[in-house]
Amino acid sequence: MEMVNGLSLPVVLLMGLVGAPVLLRRAGYPMGKTILGTLTGAMVLLGCWAILSSIQNRLGLTFLPLGWLVPLASGFAVWRWRGQL
Repeated sequence: MEMVNGLSLPVVLLMGLVGAPVLLRRAGYPMGKTILGTLTGAMVLLGCWAILSSIQNRLGLTFLPLGWLVPLASGFAVWRWRGQL
């Protein structure tokens, strides 16, 4: 199950590095703010994944794929805010 949880890390990075520029450019931000926002979004998602992974390891819940909560939560947030961008 650890491998399944580890596969969520590349998904989180791809969502941050590919999805964020699409959303920010669609919202009309200039290129400089899009680049900075992309890096910020990727680091926030990576930090959330690391915190969740650390909590999971400390509690001994390695049998649960909790790393997949980060991409699901970020996808849900984008879906909820899609009309506001």
